[in-house]
Amino acid sequence: MHLKKFLCTALLALILLPASLCAADLPDEDMALGGIRIGDTRAEVEEIYGTGNRYADGVDVWNGEDVGIHAIDYGASLKVTYRSSSLGWHVISVHLGVNDVNDYFSKPSEESRYLETPRGIHLDSTVEDLEEAYGYLPKPKCSRNAPPVCGYFYDGDTAQIAFYICTEHSPGIRAIWLHEK
Repeated sequence: MHLKKFLCTALLALILLPASLCAADLPDEDMALGGIRIGDTRAEVEEIYGTGNRYADGVDVWNGEDVGIHAIDYGASLKVTYRSSSLGWHVISVHLGVNDVNDYFSKPSEESRYLETPRGIHLDSTVEDLEEAYGYLPKPKCSRNAPPVCGYFYDGDTAQIAFYICTEHSPGIRAIWLHEK
């Protein structure tokens, strides 16, 4: 039985290794989008964006416990997901842009183009902008569909931020996803 667990763990590590090599490290102060950081309270986000419209509720397992999850749409192609704790609701994910980057007819809202990372990256920024802002460009992880959508992943200690681009459809970023690790 232990051999089976070991082999499954080893196989999982081999599968995840290439994905981890595609991410580049950033300081935690760069892990923000539109002024929102992982761990911010719902009240802090509402100070900036108002109450928004809840579009999904659910339950997830976190640290071995069932916890509540709320996903709220703040307009401007901005969606924030919160997890409940004894201290209230806290941000675990921020998504900006089109929900499905393969849906080529969907366009982010005009006002969403003004939301950015601490280094000024926003929707429509290019691969060159990413490299200039962060000093390097991680190896992209691209989908197998045509045309491919490529994700550029940057890791912090507690969060990851991903930038999604489909160069055949548009030269710039179509979606940005900040989420806890």
